[in-house]
Amino acid sequence: MGSHRSARGFTIVELLVVICLIAVVSALLLPAVQHSRDAARRTQCKNNMKQIGLAFHNYHDVYQSFSPGWTQHHPQPGPETRYGWSVFVLPFVEQAPLYQRMDFQTQRAEPLQLFQSRIPTYRCPEDPSDEVNSQRGQFGTLNYSVNFGPIAPPRLVENGLAEFWPGQLPTPLKTDGLAFLNSKISIRDILDGSSNTFLAGERSATGGAAIWMGVRGNDFETDQVSACAPGHEINKSEAGFSSRHIGGAHFLMCDGAVRFVNEGIASGPGVDQQMPMYQRLSHRADGNVVDDF
Repeated sequence: MGSHRSARGFTIVELLVVICLIAVVSALLLPAVQHSRDAARRTQCKNNMKQIGLAFHNYHDVYQSFSPGWTQHHPQPGPETRYGWSVFVLPFVEQAPLYQRMDFQTQRAEPLQLFQSRIPTYRCPEDPSDEVNSQRGQFGTLNYSVNFGPIAPPRLVENGLAEFWPGQLPTPLKTDGLAFLNSKISIRDILDGSSNTFLAGERSATGGAAIWMGVRGNDFETDQVSACAPGHEINKSEAGFSSRHIGGAHFLMCDGAVRFVNEGIASGPGVDQQMPMYQRLSHRADGNVVDDF
């Protein structure tokens, strides 16, 4: 007698078990994939900052100082576009052709399309800001900003009051940071040590990002620089540093190293030995010992 075998398919119960197993495996894998993507974006951002640090030091080798925050013949406020540090270091971030198209006599930001160019080294891959910064005059977006120091610009910013009275005040001619109007800070001016002082940090959509053209006028300091003043901690202010990375932001130290700084770093009012860590790191010559952070 010949034997007869009938084909056997999945039962509904078996099918449901398989679907459940796939769902569980997917739920376990998705966080790992997301973590891997976040790590890759953080690494790219860190590499961008290292390139910017190298650009600053190459500029320093040529001109014997770090590039100025921006340049102008006077400190008075007013809508006068002026080139900033991120223009001056363009030849050192492989953007020499773009740099050669700049009009350094008038510093006019024309044609606008030129200043809307995307510069990959100036963009953090974690930041969702558009390539053109609609909050800052439609100029090309910049995700990195130079250290203005432990005081805030004398402006009324969106998320709170600066340390000075708001209004049409002249921009400071000097700060304790690394960049301001016509600044020419050199390594020898960083008395606290280049490894203990911020040179630059991140600026994301949280703080309106920045623009690489420069500033729209002397009263728009935060187009190019950021402050570490009390009340302007990481991710807390339009005038301060900010990041879309979880837990803090990358900072470029004056020696070229890149450090990730926790957004909960000690910060607040104080002078001399009572100055908290965040303000100490932004001050180039306060004389305080900087412990691990």
